[in-house]
Amino acid sequence: MKQRGLQLGRRHRRLLYAACLSLFISGTAWAWIQHLDEAGKAGDTLVKLKQPLIAVHGFSAMTFVLLLGTLLVGHVRRAWHAHKNRKNGAFFLIAISLLTLSGYALYYIGDEHWRGWTSNLHLWLGVTAPALLILHIRQGRRSMR
Repeated sequence: MKQRGLQLGRRHRRLLYAACLSLFISGTAWAWIQHLDEAGKAGDTLVKLKQPLIAVHGFSAMTFVLLLGTLLVGHVRRAWHAHKNRKNGAFFLIAISLLTLSGYALYYIGDEHWRGWTSNLHLWLGVTAPALLILHIRQGRRSMR
């Protein structure tokens, strides 16, 4: 942590960004192949990629949740007490919580109606999460000036 304990160190930041990038790429690639597969347009090679992609996505999600836990102790707590970037940070944490819960639900929901709804929520939250993270970072840097 830097600057009064609110900014992340370089290594911490890089690990977090790598986990986020891995989540985004593996999730969107899997969703794209799934869409093609449902339309009957995915070849065997693409269909075979679905399992490794979802495995990478699950591993990246566990890594991200672990890194998020390290942020709660320092970054989030200190920023909250300093009244810095509260609204955006809280919104980002809610979105990440919904992503985590919907990912968990996708693994365990058996009902196809709820699974479809949860899948759409998870996909759209996941696709917008990078924009939310960038917004959070930019607003945080502005508040440090």
